[in-house]
Amino acid sequence: MASLVVHAVLLRQAAERGAAEVAAHRVAGPVEAMAAASVQERLRLAHVLSAPDLTLSWDSAPVLPSERTRAAPDLAHVGRLAEHTQEIRTAPGVPDAEHGALRDVAVSVRLTDGSWVNARVLAVSLIAADDAAFRVAVGAVAVALLLCVALASRAAAAPLTRLARAVRHLPPDGDAPLPPAGGPQEVREVAEALDGALRRVRDLLRQRSMALGALSHDLMSPLARLKLRADELSDPALRHTVLRDVAEMEGMVGDVLAFLRGADGGGEPAVPVSIADLVQVVVDEFGETGAAVEERRLDEATVLARPVALKRVVRNLVENAVKYGAGPWIEVLTDRSGVEVRVGDRGPGVPPEDLARAFEPFFRGDRARASGGGSGLGLPTARAIAEAHEGTLKLHSAQGQGTVAVLKLPLSPPSSEVAPARLPSQPGPQ
Repeated sequence: MASLVVHAVLLRQAAERGAAEVAAHRVAGPVEAMAAASVQERLRLAHVLSAPDLTLSWDSAPVLPSERTRAAPDLAHVGRLAEHTQEIRTAPGVPDAEHGALRDVAVSVRLTDGSWVNARVLAVSLIAADDAAFRVAVGAVAVALLLCVALASRAAAAPLTRLARAVRHLPPDGDAPLPPAGGPQEVREVAEALDGALRRVRDLLRQRSMALGALSHDLMSPLARLKLRADELSDPALRHTVLRDVAEMEGMVGDVLAFLRGADGGGEPAVPVSIADLVQVVVDEFGETGAAVEERRLDEATVLARPVALKRVVRNLVENAVKYGAGPWIEVLTDRSGVEVRVGDRGPGVPPEDLARAFEPFFRGDRARASGGGSGLGLPTARAIAEAHEGTLKLHSAQGQGTVAVLKLPLSPPSSEVAPARLPSQPGPQ
């Protein structure tokens, strides 16, 4: 586009310069004659030397269209104008594209005595210049350059795209290295840096897993001994209180360990799981404890998940609905985008200020604090597990209308066969 604009400007300037020079040639002879004549003869000579397409006049000032006037000292070389003139001014003509000409080209020449010879040329024909070939050539060059740039950009970006895809699908808890990136030196350096960072993250995860295992053993063993000793207490009320506190401590320790374990699932493998069956197991477990959960629509859907971790999410959501709401219900809905597990209640709802902080670790709302128990890690752990399954977990609540938790997960590929994943029953929160 810049080339075409520059070409058009230069072509117009060349046309104007050529028309001015043609007009200067036309006026050179009359100017020489009028310069040699007496003052009394100049008006007559101007009338005599005029032609149908050339109008001459002699005056004390230049007669030119002010909006198009410009100095033209370079035209002094035309004919013998330099011998008879002190100044030359021109007014480029008005383009007439239909006839290929510039109309009303004006030239004013100042004679040595200070008077002016004014000339107007009706039209100056232009040499036909078909610039279609030039435009085609510029367009072809532009297309070729764009293709070259596109190919070069694709060649440079392809290794980076492959690297991003490999990083996105590489599990942090595995041992597979990043594939060779190739491409420019900068991309190879980025790949090497990412591979080093990945190795360090894996080392940290292994160390954390080992520390969690040791912590679990160190904490659970004393709690188990406390249980045994509590059973030997003779006072039933005291025994019940101690066992309740120990159970609460076990639940808190389990919540903390699950939160620290985060998205790795403790090494649990991912298998195809029927969401409807998992929900049914959770509902049956709560029914055994006397907590009735309404089952609404349960669509059949299969997801690739870690069964125990996913059950922890569903159980946590149902437990919150049972504990803090009224009339808990659950449903499973599927569409092309995935499967939704919706758990709700008809309770008082969550205040807006609490809803905004519901997924913060260790945060508990007023009702949770008032009821006692809980560690404030259930929802953060549930969200971490959901995100590890490439899903989302959101809360919707309205004052006086209840709360709805929406767990959305991607569907398993159609080629996956549903294995009867074991969903162990557990008496406590998972």
